[in-house]
Amino acid sequence: MRSMLAIRFWSLLFVVVAALWWWATRTHAGSWWWAAVLNVIPPQILLPLPLWLAWRAMKAKKRGWVLLNLAAAALFTVSTVGFVLPKAAKPQMQSDVPLTLMTLNANYASASPAHLAEIALREGVQVLTLQEGLNKSFSAEPYQSELRAAFPNWTLVRHDELLTLSRLPVLKSQVVKFPNTPHAVLVTWLRDEGQTVMVVNTHLPTLSLMPNSSDKVLGRDLPERIGHGLSIRRDFQQTVAGLLRQNAGPLVLAGDLNTPARGGVVNQLRFLKLRDAFAEGGSGFGFTHYALPLMGHSRIDYVWVRDLQVVRATVQRDLLSDHRAYVVRLSVPAPVDETSGAGESGKPDDGK
Repeated sequence: MRSMLAIRFWSLLFVVVAALWWWATRTHAGSWWWAAVLNVIPPQILLPLPLWLAWRAMKAKKRGWVLLNLAAAALFTVSTVGFVLPKAAKPQMQSDVPLTLMTLNANYASASPAHLAEIALREGVQVLTLQEGLNKSFSAEPYQSELRAAFPNWTLVRHDELLTLSRLPVLKSQVVKFPNTPHAVLVTWLRDEGQTVMVVNTHLPTLSLMPNSSDKVLGRDLPERIGHGLSIRRDFQQTVAGLLRQNAGPLVLAGDLNTPARGGVVNQLRFLKLRDAFAEGGSGFGFTHYALPLMGHSRIDYVWVRDLQVVRATVQRDLLSDHRAYVVRLSVPAPVDETSGAGESGKPDDGK
């Protein structure tokens, strides 16, 4: 009897904790520091508890409590990690233009350019956005030269660790700095069969649970570290909002946002009327970070779109760095007016 009371107590406690976790990370991860901390921690770490309770209940022949714990574990995982049900592929309009983009965190230039080129050829990639394209000594070379060799006849645009490669014509590029923090996005305007598409390459720093060297110098405690990270995310939202106001037409925002598919940054981008490509064209969990074959870690690499149709979104199985490459096939609406869009042509900024 005492054993069964313990099973009931811990089972109901897990349900309460799971509900509070879901509520906090969905609604307050962008403002409450402790909710943001929960957003950093993979919720899978709680799964051993309901699975162990289900096993104990099975031994006690309490089928109802077995089902409760299994259902609670499944619902918690799907609702917090983010699971996308398969959808029928959307047909591309005959007049629309195809665009295939791949994004990857190269983990300080550890992703092999030759392997990247192999995947790009296999998947028909036209645009590649890389983050952490510097080596561990924060140098752009020789990685940049290796990329040029692996992607001949592609245009390479770079700002610091951000690299955008395109085999489509590049009209211009621009670095847009955050208003209050020393971060930036790399913006590139491409021409795809008469239509102009703006590609925003970005990488948000992770919310640091452990202090880095800067935190130690400034004496930041955990709430201050998380608060600093949240301020960068607010800057990011303000920067993207400015780009959306100043530029009409198709837009792709791609990169490592260091946030799971719930709350915080995700809510900010949805507020700006951008759409998550994986939610529209992907299936499953879509883990991109520490994505093991059977169980991953989280989906923190994204492609968000405006005025584009998502045909398909897939996370590649190839292990390139501590991330996996994410490929999105898009359909670009045929241009109505040849002078619309960014429209300002100029000499490509090839990062030289």
